[in-house]
Amino acid sequence: MAQKHTFEIQSVINGSKPVEELVILTATGNINTKGFALVDRTFDEDGKVSNEFRHIFVFPSLEVKAGERVVVCTAKGKSGPKTLDNGEKIHALYWGSDDCVWNDNGGDTATLINFVQVNSKIVPPVKKKKG
Repeated sequence: MAQKHTFEIQSVINGSKPVEELVILTATGNINTKGFALVDRTFDEDGKVSNEFRHIFVFPSLEVKAGERVVVCTAKGKSGPKTLDNGEKIHALYWGSDDCVWNDNGGDTATLINFVQVNSKIVPPVKKKKG
């Protein structure tokens, strides 16, 4: 069963390089981030929602206490606890992308979803045709 929503996006910082792009989230209650994902909603040239080039970041299982922040950086890096210059401790996570996720001209929507796996099947190989 999905958890109650006790985790929310506070802000998105756009950038021209993956290392500059950040999504800052805050736990509004004690939570485990397993089952959460961050996705972008992109739009085509007519302004309609498009599934093209959709990106998804699936959160690892991480215990976060109420009031703590989680910062997801688009770039590659080593995830783990970090202490900011102001002394605040955060949970730093890295998307692992060589490319930016958010459009330079803005307009994307960062969406936090909470999901439950229902079912899965292994996809078989394609049967080779004889001949």
